[in-house]
Amino acid sequence: MDIYDFRVMQLFLNFVRDNAFVWKVRVEKKIGQYTVAMLQNLLECDPSFRNIWMVPTENDDGVIVLRIALGGEASYSLATEDKLKKMNVLIRKWENAATQCHSKLNSKPLVLSVPCASWTFWSVGPNEVCHVPPSCRYDNATSEQRCRLPVGSRFGKILQALSTQTSPIIICGGPDSGKRTEIVHYIMENCHRLQEPCRTVCALQEEVEVIAAAKRVCKERNELAGNTIGYKLSINSQVCEMNNVVFCTIQTLILSLLQSGQKMMFQLTHLVVDNVDRPTREMNLLLSLLKEKRYLHPTLKLVLLSSGNEGSTLSKFFDVPQVMHIPHNPPSVRYLANLPHGVEYHYLEEILAHVCTHEMIQTMKDYLKTSQNPLKLTAKLQVYYGHRQPNRNMACILDLLLNQCWFSNNAKPFTVLLRLLSYNMHLVDYQHTNTRMSALMIAGAKGYLGIVRDLLAIGANPYVVGRKSLNALDWCIAAQHNPCWQIMNAAPQEIINDVSLKLDLLCQLYRKVHNPYIVDHHLVVDVVAHICNTCVPGKILVMLPDFMDVLECYEMLQKCLNGKRNKVGFVICHRLLTEEELNEFMVYPKEEDTLYDIILMAGPLLELVTSLGSIDYVVDTGLKVHPGGDYAKGLCIDGSCMASIETARTLQWLAQRKCFMLYPKNYFDEYDTKVGRKSPCTEEQPETVLKALLCRFQSSCSSVEIFLDTSLIPANSSSISKSLELLDRIGVITRPLKLPTSLGLLLVHLNVGIHLGKALLYSVLFKCLDPILTIVAAVKIGNPFIEPLDAKGESELMQLKFAMHNRTYSDCMVVLRLYQQWSQSKTFQTDGEMVQNCHLKVGYMEALSNTRVELMSVLRLLGIVKCGRAHNTEELNINSNKWVLVKGCLAAGLYPQLAIADYENNQLIGNCAEEIFEPHPLSVAQIENLPAKWVVYITKLELALDLIGEEVTPVQRTPKTQICDNSVISDWTLLLMCGVDGPDAQETGTMELRKQPKAEGSGQERIVEFLVDRKYSFRLPDKYYRAVLWIRCKLGQLFRNFTQNPLQTLERKDTTLLVNCIGEILQTEDASLMLGSVSVDTRPKIRNALPMGALWNYAFSILDQSLDAKSSAQTSTR
Repeated sequence: MDIYDFRVMQLFLNFVRDNAFVWKVRVEKKIGQYTVAMLQNLLECDPSFRNIWMVPTENDDGVIVLRIALGGEASYSLATEDKLKKMNVLIRKWENAATQCHSKLNSKPLVLSVPCASWTFWSVGPNEVCHVPPSCRYDNATSEQRCRLPVGSRFGKILQALSTQTSPIIICGGPDSGKRTEIVHYIMENCHRLQEPCRTVCALQEEVEVIAAAKRVCKERNELAGNTIGYKLSINSQVCEMNNVVFCTIQTLILSLLQSGQKMMFQLTHLVVDNVDRPTREMNLLLSLLKEKRYLHPTLKLVLLSSGNEGSTLSKFFDVPQVMHIPHNPPSVRYLANLPHGVEYHYLEEILAHVCTHEMIQTMKDYLKTSQNPLKLTAKLQVYYGHRQPNRNMACILDLLLNQCWFSNNAKPFTVLLRLLSYNMHLVDYQHTNTRMSALMIAGAKGYLGIVRDLLAIGANPYVVGRKSLNALDWCIAAQHNPCWQIMNAAPQEIINDVSLKLDLLCQLYRKVHNPYIVDHHLVVDVVAHICNTCVPGKILVMLPDFMDVLECYEMLQKCLNGKRNKVGFVICHRLLTEEELNEFMVYPKEEDTLYDIILMAGPLLELVTSLGSIDYVVDTGLKVHPGGDYAKGLCIDGSCMASIETARTLQWLAQRKCFMLYPKNYFDEYDTKVGRKSPCTEEQPETVLKALLCRFQSSCSSVEIFLDTSLIPANSSSISKSLELLDRIGVITRPLKLPTSLGLLLVHLNVGIHLGKALLYSVLFKCLDPILTIVAAVKIGNPFIEPLDAKGESELMQLKFAMHNRTYSDCMVVLRLYQQWSQSKTFQTDGEMVQNCHLKVGYMEALSNTRVELMSVLRLLGIVKCGRAHNTEELNINSNKWVLVKGCLAAGLYPQLAIADYENNQLIGNCAEEIFEPHPLSVAQIENLPAKWVVYITKLELALDLIGEEVTPVQRTPKTQICDNSVISDWTLLLMCGVDGPDAQETGTMELRKQPKAEGSGQERIVEFLVDRKYSFRLPDKYYRAVLWIRCKLGQLFRNFTQNPLQTLERKDTTLLVNCIGEILQTEDASLMLGSVSVDTRPKIRNALPMGALWNYAFSILDQSLDAKSSAQTSTR
């Protein structure tokens, strides 16, 4: 033994043991075998080293000292012990079945391949002919409409650039400019004029935009889709060799680059990419790929279209000297000579004063006329109409900030609080949960005059009452002689003397009671009803954040305008419309004799507005969907819930008569200074890194790290390294060349994320497809529940969820049970009542059902699911009613997204104490209720605000990361299902022994300690350890075979044997833990796509009309 190596390694071991934040030390030196054995004895004998392990490096040229999580004694029931004892019988059956399968394979040679879909637009070959676009004669109406588009003013410059310019063409114009469809017309007309061949791909982000743009160009050219103009989506396409232009999504274009990218690029004459101003990861990847590949294709004309002010950034990135800007068209209808362009602009202050019918606003207006102290009146109305206590996350954040302000000796903690309140002025009067102190009370008590001024400027009310009926004035020392008291006391008189301040106060009250980041559907209905009752007929555009807001307003407007059904028509436009609805209501609308056409549109589909004609009235909510999810619903950290100022200005320009903005007049005044600057580097997701590896494996760039670092939005180098490590760890790429495996190809084509895609593949292998399909579809759409803003709503929702999880402690089970109930109620036409009782978002379940249909179509496209006479859907759902297998597939797919409960500190620990989590307050898997210590999760929500001040001790810190969509799993689910698909899983099962067991002794049962995936340690009897090792190795081998040839692996008998064995063990262990095991069979009763537009819930409208007709007939008879 080398005593020097032993002492040095002992220092490393002590260092890792004594430093809780160090979890891995790599020693790049070969240590002697005898020295390693002595160190292993030290680790085994000393209890303080229980969670410290020493393992060899990948190339066995050194050692790694690890801090691991203790799984402890893997307890097992008597039934499980009996099954493990009989493992020899299973092994013999497996070998016999495997021998039969191999003999069949040997008799019929088969090349293992992944049945990936064909994403090429045209047949790629040397003899393929590229056609000249045919001539086209536009009708007079189309010609006049095209001439009115703003892009027409740049017609000559665009044609010149298309003919002569070799560098990329960048065109910036508003959504109303018509650039998307006109650039296609210009390209085809120019190629026809010059008699040049044309093969153009136009890439957009949303599938709805692809279909709408393709159909609109066809309509304007008086052609049918699929001839000159085609489109290609993930599961639907109309393309042929005669196409001159093909519209597609960004995802489809990236997938086409995977297979025959170079050949396809050589055949293209033009490539148009729209929506480059929307900063998605896929768009960032595509632009980086195009920048890299355009030097290999000098004849390809690249056209980039932007609706924002991203022209200068794109110009620098592509080294383009000039950017074309398309001017706005001024409103054509001029009614009021004294207003700009004759259009009336109404902001929230005026809408509340003259249009709003809310009871609170009416009460405020009645008493405001005679009130001697408007602020005291406002404080009373806040208490009467407002939420008593906000939701738990919001309260936790604000309580922590107020604590820092109170206990600090200076005003520094107010900096963070004021920054947060600048985006959340509705929370300026928030009172601490325990002390009932507000920020203004604390600032007044401490005498911070500047802070008091700032708080009053953003709407703080000094008359809000706390404990013992004390307000902010009462907390000021020396009362009238205190400058803070004087400023607060003078505030009411300023409001009485200024009429505009009274309107501001009305607006402040409304936004404090109704959260400004949640759409007020009642106010939207009030404004639309006001237009229909008082204004001349015309088209009304209502801009909303997402499809659920669209359907909610649609339902409410139908009820409100029930007496004007013959005068009002509806057009629904959002990202989940079906192709049939687009054709019927947007591309080829029916001519109806209606006075008011109400267009309910959800961003970011504003480009489609040009196909709807002239817009007379605009109702703008000023909101958009939060891109990263809400850590605390109703609390906006960085202003990302607000629509951009460019979108607001575009909507103001669209309005020809009146524009109603449901936000204050100064909403965007300080936009440039308030908006949080994004980090120059982004956290790159594993999915994007995988696509980059697939698209550029023959690239000139030396590594994917350099490629992503030089992209338009550079990626964080540490996140790229973590993503590559994860992809290698779960078997998606191979070492050391980082080439994607067959699993990687399947995951990219599924396009639902690395972890959810893997869970979906496991569900096919374990034949429990439908439940996982529902879970994946639900995660893709978002949270099904209306997120509560107050503690009372949280309590009601948690009672509902706890009643539905059936002791499974899984949020996924709640979704499955909801979908079961909804599908049943839908068949009986009672789903409206069910949605209301379960606090579900309007239209969510229909979207979930349609997403399931899309995912099944993708699986059919990949050849995993058969259709027709040879369909295998029933076979793939044999085990759909076994929750233990469904949960096992989730665990296998989501791993390593795994947390272990730390009951002592009431928190969850992930990645061997490297991360600290807490369950989301609305999760059924709360730490105090867990029947097992392991939790797998789907999503993480991180608080993007530094709440910790310099004077706050670490003890006061709370986890900044919350995990959502959680499921509790047992020790044996982890032992049998997690981490079995790694690169070495077939040989080692990703398991390692701390110390090799000695030879048989006195017959005493030997206990071995082993490590799973170099993260979690367990102890088991040696013979049971070997049984677990065998199952993991065989499951890893099966899954790899499945990813290479899915259908043949499913037909093997050994697959069924292993799946049944795992299911029986997991079932007995869940039963011993008293975990619920309910039937989760969710095979759909609804197999076709449901309407999501104007025909949504159409059965109820028909029913209502028939009942009205029946009652009127009975009345006339009487």
